[in-house]
Amino acid sequence: MKKMLLLVGLFLGILTCAIAQNRDEEKRDYIEVYGTAVMEVVPDEIYVKIVLRDKEQRSKTELEQQEKKLFAVLQKAGIDVKKDLSVRSMSGNRYKLKSGPLKMKKEYILLVHDVKTLDRVFAGLEVMGGVDAEIDRVDHSQMEKFRRDIKVDAIKVAKEKAEALAAAIGQYIGAAIYIGEERWGGFAGQFSNVAMNAMRGEEPGIDFEKIALQGTIQVRFKLLAR
Repeated sequence: MKKMLLLVGLFLGILTCAIAQNRDEEKRDYIEVYGTAVMEVVPDEIYVKIVLRDKEQRSKTELEQQEKKLFAVLQKAGIDVKKDLSVRSMSGNRYKLKSGPLKMKKEYILLVHDVKTLDRVFAGLEVMGGVDAEIDRVDHSQMEKFRRDIKVDAIKVAKEKAEALAAAIGQYIGAAIYIGEERWGGFAGQFSNVAMNAMRGEEPGIDFEKIALQGTIQVRFKLLAR
């Protein structure tokens, strides 16, 4: 009985070692590569921060008057105020108990879709005066689609790289056994001199820098002998 148990134990031990060895061989039987794809897009969503402030010596109606002027300037520049202008914040001492001047600040976010419209907006704000305005951020309306496209392109690059490396040693690749998103990066376009030129009354000649998108995918392919 003890001999039988010893033989069974020995058999199971050999079987376990064989399975472990096969697994180790399977782990070594693949090629791992990284594929990277890059895309550049011109932003079609330009977000402008606009801040209105009243003066200490004026009443709260000054802010309301500034707001009316702002709406007129934006509409003249071709902006749909109801659609593309929103209030981000409003602050001040409206509920101040002591008597004294009322100071209020109102911050807006304006969405502009192209640089020509942006030129008109900044030129109008410069004429209006008393307004703080700057580029808050830029984006693209189809950013999610671009991200998907980049990932697909990165996988294709990884496959081409794996095929070339496998061929160099007389082998070829099989099915992918692992796909992982290694890195994703988006570098926002930088604000150029367009708006600043418009505010100085100069002719605009520089556009926004493109948004650079980059994605890297890690892929493992089964490595097969020819």
